[in-house]
Amino acid sequence: MKNRSFFTEFRSFIQFVTLAAVFSCSTPTITPGVDSQQMATTDGVMSILTDEIDDMVLIALNTSVASGGANAGRMEVVTDDRLKCATITFSDVDPVDRAFGTMTIAFPQDGCVDGIKANIRKGTITVKWTGGRWYRAGSTHTITLSNYNVNQIGITGSKTLTVTSYTYTTATAYTVIWAVAADHQLTWPDGTSATISSTFTKQWDHSPSQETYTYSNPDPAVGTFVAQGTNRHGKKFTATITTPLMAYYSCVLVSRNYIPLYGVKSITNVTDNVTMSINYGTDFTCDNAYILIIGNGSIPLRAKNNSSDD
Repeated sequence: MKNRSFFTEFRSFIQFVTLAAVFSCSTPTITPGVDSQQMATTDGVMSILTDEIDDMVLIALNTSVASGGANAGRMEVVTDDRLKCATITFSDVDPVDRAFGTMTIAFPQDGCVDGIKANIRKGTITVKWTGGRWYRAGSTHTITLSNYNVNQIGITGSKTLTVTSYTYTTATAYTVIWAVAADHQLTWPDGTSATISSTFTKQWDHSPSQETYTYSNPDPAVGTFVAQGTNRHGKKFTATITTPLMAYYSCVLVSRNYIPLYGVKSITNVTDNVTMSINYGTDFTCDNAYILIIGNGSIPLRAKNNSSDD
């Protein structure tokens, strides 16, 4: 009986030591801190606001007024709810094949309210294109902002999109790939501001069934990061895409959130030497959700409306 008791106690001791070792070696799950959440949120707001400008520009460039000739200099109002009260003016358009020209999108002084998010836009967007229509290989269009703001978030700077590839299948099925370079500054109503310099590849696959946008890192000869700058809390950052980001335009039409439905982005808080991942998922669900991951800690977040105070 004594021997049996001894082995029972020894076995219990070994189990205790084993459990203690397991728990002492495991890393506790830690929720990403406020600084990291702010970094992710600011990145989301900047991406949403600047990507939306591209979309509005392409819609405006596709109006019949861009045909040049007798139409050059005419003003047009399009039906897109974001542009419904903006005035679109074309000038200096090549009268032969529209290989170059200038377009101005002017929002009224008291603002233009869209019908989905009730966002208010003011200011002017100017677009100059050269080298052929915006979808022709080798062509470029440069977007410059003047006194432009959305929900009192001011956005300055410019973006140039150069077509590196254009594949035509039919009039309703084609692929356009752009090399994008941009510099923007965003200023919030409380006076805080953020700067972002971007270089990335953007692919538009258009078909009758679906339109997709795919974002990936730039050509290594162009740059290392898809974005770098300083967020509105004074933290320097860099960003790369580890899994190509994809968005469905059908979702954009519903939510006006230019947030990917698939892919992973890596962001480094250079100031605090913290690297995080933003995982947009793999299920292609039309939502504005993503997961912020640092080490073995994570937190689900949602892209907020453009006027978010993070």
